[in-house]
Amino acid sequence: MRRLACFALCVGLLAGLRSPLVEASPTPVAELPARYLITGVELHVGNGSVLAKATLVVEGDRILEVGGPELAARYGDALAIDLSGKILTPGFIASDARIGLEEIGAESSTVDRSLGLDRPIRASYDPASAINASSSLIRVQAIEGVTSAAVAPTGGVLSGTVSFIDLVHGDHQGMVVARGVAIDGSMGQSYAGSHAATLDLLRRSLADARWYRANRRNHDRGQSRTLAAPPKDLEALFPVLDGKAPLTLDLHGAGEILAALELAAEFKVRLVIVGGTEAWRVAEAIAKAKVPVIVMPTENLPGDMDRLGARMDNAALLHRAGVEVVISELGEPHNLRNIKQQAGVAVANGLDPEAALSAITLNAAQAYGMDKDYGSLEKGKVANFVVWDHDPFELDSWAEQVFIRGRRVPMVSRQTLLRDRYMQRLELGK
Repeated sequence: MRRLACFALCVGLLAGLRSPLVEASPTPVAELPARYLITGVELHVGNGSVLAKATLVVEGDRILEVGGPELAARYGDALAIDLSGKILTPGFIASDARIGLEEIGAESSTVDRSLGLDRPIRASYDPASAINASSSLIRVQAIEGVTSAAVAPTGGVLSGTVSFIDLVHGDHQGMVVARGVAIDGSMGQSYAGSHAATLDLLRRSLADARWYRANRRNHDRGQSRTLAAPPKDLEALFPVLDGKAPLTLDLHGAGEILAALELAAEFKVRLVIVGGTEAWRVAEAIAKAKVPVIVMPTENLPGDMDRLGARMDNAALLHRAGVEVVISELGEPHNLRNIKQQAGVAVANGLDPEAALSAITLNAAQAYGMDKDYGSLEKGKVANFVVWDHDPFELDSWAEQVFIRGRRVPMVSRQTLLRDRYMQRLELGK
């Protein structure tokens, strides 16, 4: 009976997705010229700096220049959009996200986040080609300020490769900006049976990847012991061993965090901690190792024995200790937009507001090695930015306009269309 009800719910949801009203293209916005200026704004760069009455010059999909009112005279032939009194921030970056890989969790045909094979090491799994650019969830997040995401698979001890995307709805060929920006995994005990067994499997995988690269011919001749994973999964770890891509591991308990730091130091790999519920307990060790931590500030209850030390000021304590803090909405592809509330909760519990903004912009880009092009409003970077009428970390603030790759995003989603449909029916019923 429960299966039947679940099936009926999924059919209803899918029918909604096929509705002509819901599928209708959003109201088009007026095209902007190749070069234009945003003027008069309070511009929050993303690196802690704030510019009053600032001017942002955009050309194509990049930021051409950032400065004061004098830029308006220098680019007098360009369209100037006066947004005096508004706040301008970089677009938010969702870290360790599943968007595009899951539409309806209970309907397997809409879920591509896992390889689906019963093996713990799946480092070579690359879900980039399965990211659905037509997902209804993309517009839902984009119109509330989320402009990019690091999309990670799930499952096993090493789940696969992470892709960095811009939330450009419908752009199946251009949405993925970079593939293989990280290898994602988990140090929980569920797959290998214990934390120690998981750690040992990770260590053997890294050691075997290093051995395989130096002894590939011996392996191909059958002159090697059994390795921890197939060759293609070991090859996928080469960028991690070379420091070109980080290893992003889901970790929570203070003990396993310390063990992961030792593992990273042993193999000289770039580690990024995801979750880090008890990271505040070992903040000094994390800061010394220069390891970023991706946290979800509202995780303040002990979901399991590794999270007994959960507290809402985790981000603030880590920041004070010198840790590079990243904030995200973890585990839920439908509500990545709540990233601004997560940052607001961190501010309410002691994190500096500009540090909170960096935690969902520049720090996130740096964690995945994408800060050359993303994360702050600086010359040469991709023009992803958001216009706010007041403090974006206040619960009652909404994005007035979102720009991705220099283009205005239609401020319409499946949810707003459904809202308008039923509001119209209510009006007709009066």
